[in-house]
Amino acid sequence: MNTNIRFPEIKPLKIERYAKIISTGVGLPDRVVTNQDIIDTYGIIATDRAVRYSVGIIERRWVEDEKLEDLVAMAISQCLDRAGVGIDSVDRIIYSRLLGDYQIPATSIGALRKLGARAGIPAFDMTCACSGFMHALDLAIRYIDSGDDYVLVIGGGITSKGIQKWKHPNQKTVFLFGDAVVAMLIGCSEVKHFLASYLMTNHLLYDNAFIPFGTKLLKEDVKIEPELFNMNVVNGDVVLQSSVEYCKMITDKLLSESKLTLDEIDYFITSDQSTRIWEAQVKALGIPFEKSLSLFYKHANTVSAMSPLILDELITSGRLKRGDLVMMHAHGAGASSGGMIFRY
Repeated sequence: MNTNIRFPEIKPLKIERYAKIISTGVGLPDRVVTNQDIIDTYGIIATDRAVRYSVGIIERRWVEDEKLEDLVAMAISQCLDRAGVGIDSVDRIIYSRLLGDYQIPATSIGALRKLGARAGIPAFDMTCACSGFMHALDLAIRYIDSGDDYVLVIGGGITSKGIQKWKHPNQKTVFLFGDAVVAMLIGCSEVKHFLASYLMTNHLLYDNAFIPFGTKLLKEDVKIEPELFNMNVVNGDVVLQSSVEYCKMITDKLLSESKLTLDEIDYFITSDQSTRIWEAQVKALGIPFEKSLSLFYKHANTVSAMSPLILDELITSGRLKRGDLVMMHAHGAGASSGGMIFRY
């Protein structure tokens, strides 16, 4: 997939006060939804076997009575409990979301209320789709450099509400999305952990994958309907092609800046919008599959929670050890991508 976009060169991380990942936490709905559940509920002409074969998914989590702030608070609580840090010790919260409880105020503020925080902690939401966690993480390590001691980075959200509310799902995308939130606590460190960071966008793909809800509602010919609140994908092949192309480019830039080789990387983590997209990235880099992981089969596309969800799984399962080198990517529907190399 060739474009006329000139992507920026990677810049050194000129950071004097180092940052590290202290802990992670996950917020998941209780309800597990299978392919057959969706087929039966919405009368879709498909089979579970066909869905598994075409996109590689078995099940996903969808909210029932939970609110988004509930999942965010759940992820933060688990993350802080693992770190032994109280919410009032956190200096800042950055939440990369898709849809919030409201447009404003920020859903991260609702989570602070849910957690009973006594301090008015600076908290804000940002929207960069699937690549959002990388943007937020890049910001977090710079906030640590500027004086913060603890920064919470959050990704993910709820995508099933529109489908469940209006009961007229887009059959092309209804199987692809799941609900999940992941939190990560970043703290200061005496040694360097984050070795390289790179973010980029491609505005030529601005209209390829989008949620229409926005100022389009102000046009007289646009009706409020389910599709305004759900993801629309014009060309899924573009998402695949761009993910692979950017994956290779970002990897080259990160390795060049960190003076590392791909063989020295212990784990490669990337957003797995489908099993096919994950496999294509791993194959394009020539990385052994045992050095990577996809959770798409059981969580589906959780947007900005995808990459950190995999990182949490590697940590909690014991596969990822302190000192291991990780290259972590996230690719946002073709319009935005980012990656980092860090020592866990």
